[in-house]
Amino acid sequence: GYHLVGTGSSLPSHLKTLFIPLFANSSSEPEIHRELTSAIINSFITDGRLKIVRKGNSDMVMKGSLFYYDLRAVSFTSSDFASDYIVKLGVEVEVIDKINDKPYIKNKFTTKWDYRATSDIVDTESARLAALEEAYKELGNRLVSLLIDQF
Repeated sequence: GYHLVGTGSSLPSHLKTLFIPLFANSSSEPEIHRELTSAIINSFITDGRLKIVRKGNSDMVMKGSLFYYDLRAVSFTSSDFASDYIVKLGVEVEVIDKINDKPYIKNKFTTKWDYRATSDIVDTESARLAALEEAYKELGNRLVSLLIDQF
């Protein structure tokens, strides 16, 4: 039958809790996996259909790895300063059904977000961080959809 996205769940009934340990980071950008992990956890908490547990006795565990980070200038001003950037992230995720001791989902995702640079380096860095935050949220929401809604 039909149901509204975000209301039902395609998960088997024995899968109710999820543990998300800190993602690994093999990308070229240190430390950003911490914020990525937090954003993904927040996406599941906001969704509310799965209980996020801190450790140990969860029905599922989501192991993730940030394997790719790329920052690229895509347009330039007349004086050859980069004016627009694209930040790309690649994440590999495996969700393990601990009740049946088997992999439930394994997938790779990439996302990209663009932002505008200014002559002010502080503003440009703020824009980069804001773009990363949006990219994390987008990945988190895609993981919620994949795991709970199955698409």
